[in-house]
Amino acid sequence: MNLLSSNPDGNPVDVIICGGGPVGLSCAYLLGRAGLRVALFEKRPSTTTLPKGQYLHASTGEMFRQWGVWDRLENAGWSIARSNGQGFYVNVAKGPVAAIRQSHGSDFDYIKKWEKLSPAYPRKVPASEYEAALCRQAAKWPNVAIHFSTRVTDVEMAGDQVRIAVQQQESGKSTEVRGRYLVACDGSHSFVRSRVAHGQDHGPTFGNQILTEFRACLDDTLGKDGFFHSFILDPRYAGWFGSKHPETGLWRYSFGHDEETLPDEQVVLERIRGALGMPDLPIEIVQLYRFDYTTGLLRKWREGNVLFAGDAAHWNSPWGGFGMNSGIQDANNLAWKLALVIKGIASPALLDTYEVERKSKALVTVKSATYNSLNFRAIVTAALIGEPELFTTGKISETGAAFLHQHTAPHGDNSVLHTGYQLGTVYDSNAILRDGTAAPAPTLGDYVESTIAGVRAPHVWLRSREGKRVSLVDLWGSAFTLLIMGQADTWAKAADKLREELGVPLSILHVGEHGDYVPEDDKFSRLYGACSTDAFLIRPDGFIARRLSETASTDGQSLLRDTFRHLLGVSGSDTQAVGAAAASSV
Repeated sequence: MNLLSSNPDGNPVDVIICGGGPVGLSCAYLLGRAGLRVALFEKRPSTTTLPKGQYLHASTGEMFRQWGVWDRLENAGWSIARSNGQGFYVNVAKGPVAAIRQSHGSDFDYIKKWEKLSPAYPRKVPASEYEAALCRQAAKWPNVAIHFSTRVTDVEMAGDQVRIAVQQQESGKSTEVRGRYLVACDGSHSFVRSRVAHGQDHGPTFGNQILTEFRACLDDTLGKDGFFHSFILDPRYAGWFGSKHPETGLWRYSFGHDEETLPDEQVVLERIRGALGMPDLPIEIVQLYRFDYTTGLLRKWREGNVLFAGDAAHWNSPWGGFGMNSGIQDANNLAWKLALVIKGIASPALLDTYEVERKSKALVTVKSATYNSLNFRAIVTAALIGEPELFTTGKISETGAAFLHQHTAPHGDNSVLHTGYQLGTVYDSNAILRDGTAAPAPTLGDYVESTIAGVRAPHVWLRSREGKRVSLVDLWGSAFTLLIMGQADTWAKAADKLREELGVPLSILHVGEHGDYVPEDDKFSRLYGACSTDAFLIRPDGFIARRLSETASTDGQSLLRDTFRHLLGVSGSDTQAVGAAAASSV
């Protein structure tokens, strides 16, 4: 679909997406899978080539497995041996003063550890790899048009539609595109946000940063220690090195820089050699980039038919790898709701649950990333007080080194991985129906598996009838899923009736002796129970909407009907109209 065919029949597309980074591409994939007409616009000529955003959380990996992206990244990225935590050096030649390791074993040990909690595992993959993979998956849908080198120059809400003006950068040609909804995924300096949003809450600004990519022979020095980030303590060369890129073979070095212009190459070379403690090392500078890190949160994530996701809604420092991962979770939360509203299956009020659910997580995200940045800065700053030899001989005292070690040690292992953050998200909104039982209070480090409504449905290993090993998490996707342990005929009839009445996409997953899958061990019965009358309604984003329990006074059909009327914001009098609208949208 070319640019001029975005509105070929004079009708608006269903969704305009502004921004072609990982969040926008995830939205495009999910909305395209739902059958909606989508037009995405990105000012860059392609997916990113920048050396940034490398940390994939396990929760993101789960999405990528469902979407076919994980398989495309099978051989991408860094192994544990080359990306294991963070090291602290006076300079690299003197060896590390302190270290934080995310794993103390092999890649195999690391993956096996995470298998208990998730079919995916946190890993380091260049943004260039996963953005390209997301783009290929989104482009598979014929109803999705992805336009690179196309800048959005105007945004206007016009009644129940959104109008944008876009300009092709090669030809300079401008075109108007209209859509029923617009999702702004255009980053922390969002153009759409600057035009239509109202109110932002700002945190600290971390100033200008220079990032350089360079070639040098460091495999036996910097590479030998295997840290993903290596921080330099010497104030003259303070900054960090990133591990060698697995594809390009380039190293990275970043440091603060107050000037608006890029520093001279000779200044950068001297700084790199000083940070390494290798004054005569041959170095080839390949590229220099300038970044700034700010912190903030948008107050309203929806303005009429414009919604905000990713860095356009919440932006923070990169420490912790929260940005891209939380943005993709935004997309996974929003897309199914938007699809149901556009198809007439759900009330537009369902879209209000997007901000309620994701903003609470974004608040934790922004606070956590800010804490990471300021806390590590505080630890290093405190450790270097009263260390005059750093400036003369490049040495830190035993007291300074001990202080650094003591205060970084509590941040090792799980706190680097943020297991609770990655897997312990809890939602509470009108799209969740609880029975009065409180969900586990999420923390950054600790994850407690639970099947209370509002949590991510926990991972369990299953076997198909053919003996194939799959995760329960792999089986969520484009529809609601009714997870049952028995009474298949009863639940099937109830589901058929619901589809007929409301047009809601609903599939049944039977786990048990006579079902589609059998559990590998007793974890399934411990978490989900083994009562044949119970069922769990799982939302398309993999979160538990409600635990359903059929009793003598209730039946499955009534339970499902009442549940979906609540979730979709549809009253009993609206059922017939919604069903007709849903049927006409197919």
